[in-house]
Amino acid sequence: MISARSVLAITLLAAAPNLPAQSIVDWTEGPGRLGLGYPVPIPVDTPLPFDGFRSHAGLHARHQDLAAMHDFVSSTIVGHTRKGRDIWAYRIGRGGDSTFEGLPRGALQFTGGIHAREWQSPEVVTGLMELLAEESGDRHWIDFVLDQTSIVLIPVLNVDGFLQTQRYPSSNWLDVDNRYPDTSPRDGRMRRKNLRGADQDLTTSTGRLAGVDLNRNNEPAWPGPPQTGTAVDLTYRGPAPASEPETQALISAAELAPGEQLRFYADMHSFSKVFFSVLTDNQRRNGIQRRVLELAADHHAALPGRKRYIDDPSHIDFGIGTTSEYFASEFHVPSLTWEIEPGQATGAEYGGFGNNGHDGFILPESEIRRVRENLAETMTAIAYHMAGPPHVVRAELFDESGRFTLWTARWMPAEEGRRQAVTRSVRPLSAGEAYRLRVTFNKPMRWREDGDVVPFPGRAASSLDIEAGLALGNETLSVVAGEAEWHRQPSTWQGRRPRYRDDTVTIPIRLEDNQNNIALLEGSRSRSVTLVLAAEDMTGHSLDADPATPAGFRWGAWRDYDGELGPDLGGRDRTLALAATTRQADPVIPVSAGHSAMWFNPDRSGEGWVLEVLPENRAVAYWFTFDDEGRPRWLVGNGRIEGNRVEFPELIAASGARFGPDFDPEDVETATVGSARMVFDGCTGGWYEYEAYGFHRTIDFQALTSTWNAPCGPNVGFPDIERAGESGSWYDPAQAGQGLTVQWISPEQMMLVWFTFDAEGRPYWIIGLSRAGSTDPVVFPELRAVRGPVFGDDYDPGALEQTLWGRAELSLDCAQGQFEYETDIEGFVGGVLPLERLTRLAGLECP
Repeated sequence: MISARSVLAITLLAAAPNLPAQSIVDWTEGPGRLGLGYPVPIPVDTPLPFDGFRSHAGLHARHQDLAAMHDFVSSTIVGHTRKGRDIWAYRIGRGGDSTFEGLPRGALQFTGGIHAREWQSPEVVTGLMELLAEESGDRHWIDFVLDQTSIVLIPVLNVDGFLQTQRYPSSNWLDVDNRYPDTSPRDGRMRRKNLRGADQDLTTSTGRLAGVDLNRNNEPAWPGPPQTGTAVDLTYRGPAPASEPETQALISAAELAPGEQLRFYADMHSFSKVFFSVLTDNQRRNGIQRRVLELAADHHAALPGRKRYIDDPSHIDFGIGTTSEYFASEFHVPSLTWEIEPGQATGAEYGGFGNNGHDGFILPESEIRRVRENLAETMTAIAYHMAGPPHVVRAELFDESGRFTLWTARWMPAEEGRRQAVTRSVRPLSAGEAYRLRVTFNKPMRWREDGDVVPFPGRAASSLDIEAGLALGNETLSVVAGEAEWHRQPSTWQGRRPRYRDDTVTIPIRLEDNQNNIALLEGSRSRSVTLVLAAEDMTGHSLDADPATPAGFRWGAWRDYDGELGPDLGGRDRTLALAATTRQADPVIPVSAGHSAMWFNPDRSGEGWVLEVLPENRAVAYWFTFDDEGRPRWLVGNGRIEGNRVEFPELIAASGARFGPDFDPEDVETATVGSARMVFDGCTGGWYEYEAYGFHRTIDFQALTSTWNAPCGPNVGFPDIERAGESGSWYDPAQAGQGLTVQWISPEQMMLVWFTFDAEGRPYWIIGLSRAGSTDPVVFPELRAVRGPVFGDDYDPGALEQTLWGRAELSLDCAQGQFEYETDIEGFVGGVLPLERLTRLAGLECP
């Protein structure tokens, strides 16, 4: 009798020829079970991008090099793999957790290499890192992203598995998978999971099906579908949520953002060309996610290759344990599993055989450069968008020529994270007169190709539309607006705010002098009109309608992103007002010789400016003020005159040289500490806007003196022209770095300010008024030193302390002179300075 065991054995032997043998099978370029139809990619040990795939060592070297070369790239080991290997994360962004305004910096996170066989993923995440690093300094959207966001990158999370796939770049097991044995290769090149319970030797059967799918190991949807509970399954979820050290490292990396400032998460995978986005019960978050992924899909489809990604959102409250579900639930941010190309055609999309669906994981080497570069740009577009909506930073109204400033408004940081508008006006806007409106935004607003402004790739032509109008209450005024001209160069005059190309636009406008406008203006008590602005940034964000409350992102929605379009959508800015009139306005007085004077603010007595108007539309200004400890400080600016304003691109501070016989000009050290502008609303007043030492402020001023024989307006003349021409700056070439500015304020009296240093090399200034009637020499019976108030917002004129420093006599002719001084102040000694002319004032002749 044949035993049952023998019958079973005979049956198995008879069937054996029909059972495929479990074996290691290679991917090949030619036909075969795993034929690709294109060369099998082999990783190369190089850090630099090329038309192929880099090894893990090459990628890691690239990451470390970029971190070493750029101070805005920091590297951190956030955990270790099952085999004890380091898992690195990189944080990219300038500054700390706050922007230059002290506002929370938006953060994004991109994770690569979760599934080991998906080589596209680490290359793409590295490509983003390379784009941000290598294109930094573009003064455009890359710099904006670096200034306004923090981007956390994990190029390779599953390091163990990734190394296993590169150890066996063409080999894997077939006929071993628990669900699809004849078509689903496992381990080697096709390893998906980490190495929990697995060795690293492909030739052994130990652990070839072991490991945990790191994209099924996450809360809140763990344990997920039933099949993920099978240990040998390709999607095994692990024994507990976040059981794997790699998952724990991913969670730790989020705190680099930090987590509460996250605005977007994507886990980069391949393949299928799909956004598997996560829906939650937060509909505002879902709407933001939908819009940003539409932006990404449209943009990417416009890039070389024309590859369009499709958004396939999940069902609400359904999940399978992915990292994107964790980030959507934990941080309430738009979150997705981003499946990189190819699409459903797999390798056939590139001319391959496409005879095994898993060839989609093996992108041809000839395609990876395009994929890497295009996706890096699309990811950057998302970062630009999620950095926040655009808002008006500054608006200025000029005459038709653009030379004369008529009105300015700017938003500056205020208390409790708010902003306040600072406005100044020279004269009202007049109906019927042509003007130029210049508006600056907080971000680059336009894209260029071949130097021309064009829609951002994927955006419609209508995205370039911009509206500039005026309203009186609820009534819209008739305005003719010309073609908008975007500025190729970064804006000026935004203080510490970073400046970008195409952040500023100039629009010709004219308030029509028609019957309706005139009736509305004459019927208004205030005659105040509202500037109405509407625009979109490159990716479709409309304006934040109220810059006073900075927009932010929290709990899945934009906060304080105001506008009539609805929550998270923005709208028209109607926050700025200016005076208007139906009458013809008076002409604006340009900066002229008569503006050479001393200027001050009565509420800030003790500090002020000496302005010298020079020939050829140049000027120099000396700002005598104090440091943050109340010691004397002086700053110098060399400027250019434009209409009724003077622009000082640099404010220079000097220090180092010591007063007296030991003065050495080689000891003088200069530093650019800021910039400034002076705008005049006539002959006797205006305002000074400056950025220096962390302050960006506007100070009104009025004339304290006037220069004799240099009137502002018709020149009435004085008989003694020669002596009036002595006004200006003088110095001793042997003691370059210090000097005097003198000003005849009448035929009989001179004002003097001496800009020098104390015995410790600190800046020091001394001021004096001559004895009336003393002309040769000019006698200064009392030279005074001043200290007490502190620089900036806490300036207190009540703290002013004057000290009698000494006396002096000054002899001048048109080219040279002598300054003899005496003092009893400790640390100073008397002496004589032979002088030569340094500046000659415009409008004053000195034969």
